[in-house]
Amino acid sequence: MKYMGHKGRIVGAIEKQIERVAGDAHALCDAFCGSGVVAWSLAEKFDRPVLAGDLQSFATARAAGVLSRTAPVTEFAFVDRWFKRAEDLIEEITGDLRIPATPEAQLKTKFIAPRKAVKKARGYAAQTLRRVLRSNGHRWPITLAYAGYYYSIKQALVLDALRQTLPSGPAERVVALSALIGAASRCSASPGHTAQPLGIGRKSLPHVIEAWNRLVFDYVRDEVIQIGPRYAKVQGEVKTTSWQKLLDHLSPGDVVFCDPPYSDVQYSRFYHVLETLSRGNVVEVSGTGRNPPFEERPVSEFSRKSKSKDEAEGLLRQAAERELRLVITFPVTRQSNGLAAWTFAAKAQKYFSRVENREVESVFSTLGGNGTAEHRPARTELVERIICCYSK
Repeated sequence: MKYMGHKGRIVGAIEKQIERVAGDAHALCDAFCGSGVVAWSLAEKFDRPVLAGDLQSFATARAAGVLSRTAPVTEFAFVDRWFKRAEDLIEEITGDLRIPATPEAQLKTKFIAPRKAVKKARGYAAQTLRRVLRSNGHRWPITLAYAGYYYSIKQALVLDALRQTLPSGPAERVVALSALIGAASRCSASPGHTAQPLGIGRKSLPHVIEAWNRLVFDYVRDEVIQIGPRYAKVQGEVKTTSWQKLLDHLSPGDVVFCDPPYSDVQYSRFYHVLETLSRGNVVEVSGTGRNPPFEERPVSEFSRKSKSKDEAEGLLRQAAERELRLVITFPVTRQSNGLAAWTFAAKAQKYFSRVENREVESVFSTLGGNGTAEHRPARTELVERIICCYSK
């Protein structure tokens, strides 16, 4: 899935450092689990439970797809039954409606017709469809908030229907929700993240049409097939909470992997669509990004430039007081929240007798462009540091 600072490229290097300092640790922790890629890998590799946490529920739901199971899911007949329930629900609610068709993929090279179709979809979703969905007794948060923008009307209805008809079996349910979040990320008509939908100007409209023609059912099935066979050696746990509360659940000698935020913009701004899907609750949205109200968005002090250094020191201090071992990843260069890898390394000297640094190359989001080139690439290669902090 699309995620800022995704650790898939360096997860092997992270595993090596955790293995080196794990010693007699009873548990491992991913305190900012995000996309879940590191938590998944740790759960598969180590015979110790993994505790994964994040301020956003979509991240912990994603992580739970693997951490909460100790056996593979390889029988996928439940997927067809799940899809059928979703299709039946959509037909029940919209069977008598004349929903505007999604502009066909071959219209990507045109402008007037597809632009008109997008505007028609937005108007229909905001008026007729909104009235119908609000009166039927079911929850349709994605359709009500994002249809005609991040998703076509059909895609939004499918995402909502799948969220409402998740499998009842515990293993199948966590895999299904994790897969649904991944598919929603991959199908979104947005530039990398879901901070705001793609526009409908000449340059961006073809990308909207291409995204709107992605078949959600196919993407969900693909995600299920990828996630299902993966499982934890020892059953882990996920908690949607702050890193402070997460560390309180650990014991001396446990290892905590930390990949804290590097942006001075709250991550909840970039993932509110996935958060809405994960929670399954209707939200009122506003602005270009169709964002929920500020009070409904999780806030991290790491993404407040005036607070980030204190937050970094607080993390190091609490870990040391609880006699935990830290493995931290962060870019070498100073980031927009005012932090750099050396910030953690320097502050760690006060709390740990051993602070070790290793550099690896990674890929980071430029949050829509870095301003260094005409085409403003969405991702850029950076040197990242893995910092190991522990005491003898």
